Amino acid sequence: MPQVVCIVGKSKTDKTFLMEGLICELKKRGLSVGALKHHTHGDFEIDIEGKDTWKYAKAGADTVAISSPVKFAVIKNVEEEAGIDEICGRYFSQNNIVLADGFTLSGKPRIIVADTTDDVSIFENGCNVVALVGKSGMSPGDIPAIADKVLDFMEE
Repeated sequence: MPQVVCIVGKSKTDKTFLMEGLICELKKRGLSVGALKHHTHGDFEIDIEGKDTWKYAKAGADTVAISSPVKFAVIKNVEEEAGIDEICGRYFSQNNIVLADGFTLSGKPRIIVADTTDDVSIFENGCNVVALVGKSGMSPGDIPAIADKVLDFMEE
C-alpha cells in the first residue's frame, strides 16, 4: 500500500492549491502520485449530464464504469463510506504516495494548513504532522520545501 499524507485545514485555506503544487513537484521528482478527495457533504456528481454513463446511473445502475485505452473510472453507490485504507489499497496500490484532501479523522499523517495555533490543535488529533503550512502568504515558491518534508517523511 502507498504512503498516505492528508492535507487538512478549514475550508478556503488553499488546500487545493497545495495539493496541486505537491502533485506537480512530486511528479517532477519521479514519484507516482495519487490524489484522493474526501467529500463530507453527502451525494456528489462527477459524471456529465446527458452522457451514456450518466444515463445508466440515472436509470438506476448501482455501479457504472467507463473504460478506455488510457483511463478507467467507476462510480458506485455505497451503503457505508469506505475507509481511507480500503480505498488506497484498492485503487492506489500502484502509487508511491497518495495525497488526500481531508480525511481529518483518519489518524493518517498530515500536512496542516492553518494560521492559528487553535486551528493546528483542531487538526492535529495526535497524528504525525509532516508539515505545518500557514494559509496566508503561501506561494508556489513554498512548494519544493514542503515536498522535501513529504519525501523526508516517506524515508522515515
